[in-house]
Amino acid sequence: MKILFDIVHPAHVHFFRHIITGLEARGHETFIVARDKDVTLSLLDHYGFDYVSFGRAGRKSRPAQLMELVLRDIQIIRTARRFKPDVIMTRNPAGVQAARLIGAFGIFDTDDGRAAGVHFKAAAPFANIITTPDCLNESYGQKHVKYPGYKQTAYLHPDHFKPDYSVLSELGVSPGEKYFLVRLVEMAASHDRGESGLSREAQGEIIRRLEKHGKVFITSEAKLPEELKHLRISVPPHRIHDVMAFAALVIGDSQTMAAEAAVIGTPALRVSSFALRLDVFRELEDRYGIVRSFHPGDIG
Repeated sequence: MKILFDIVHPAHVHFFRHIITGLEARGHETFIVARDKDVTLSLLDHYGFDYVSFGRAGRKSRPAQLMELVLRDIQIIRTARRFKPDVIMTRNPAGVQAARLIGAFGIFDTDDGRAAGVHFKAAAPFANIITTPDCLNESYGQKHVKYPGYKQTAYLHPDHFKPDYSVLSELGVSPGEKYFLVRLVEMAASHDRGESGLSREAQGEIIRRLEKHGKVFITSEAKLPEELKHLRISVPPHRIHDVMAFAALVIGDSQTMAAEAAVIGTPALRVSSFALRLDVFRELEDRYGIVRSFHPGDIG
């Protein structure tokens, strides 16, 4: 078969990369269309994937996001008419919308489900198959396929990931020395509209408290204020999971990195207005107790 992958987020690179290499090893042909968001293209380059890139993240208004979606649909359709895929796999509405329009089989993966709002509504009706973790307490009928595990299991399972201690020397951290990783997101995605994370004041207060107990490293989608720039982490993007594996704590307003920390076995604190609304985090909190979620209003 010929399978086209629509990748718009750094986490999608990790999620799909073993699927892509596995399919290619079985003789299938793959093609990647990517979007320039954060370190997405850097990760694709590091893992040696060929891809075509169009579109850039950062549009915040609904009309601008709608225009980006329409343009991405058009660009994927143009690419697909040349590649002629049998299947389009994605975690983004454009991929399954384009699949439906060209007669390909569209597979849409989500771990947020209906909580993603317009993002889910724009994708679900067009998908032939919707795949989700089995802890997602929703049903999408016959097109719904559940799998045991989480999105993060696809790349952080021990078969795929073994933490590399050499990252400690890159960080300037001694073995056994305590450090913390703070992840800050821009909250500009379509499913983040009306949502909130850590305020600038809360970020500063959390970092001041953490610095009393160890080193602090920040990874951020947005520009950091001048007083925090010296804390921005400098390791290559593909080493971030090694950094997380040896951290004493991961804290921030990212859903993805909180779940990644949990799967690796690193305690995580997540501050987001999505708190208590996502089934994946309910399971990670209630069943495994390795993540705690807080609403931004709970942070003083």
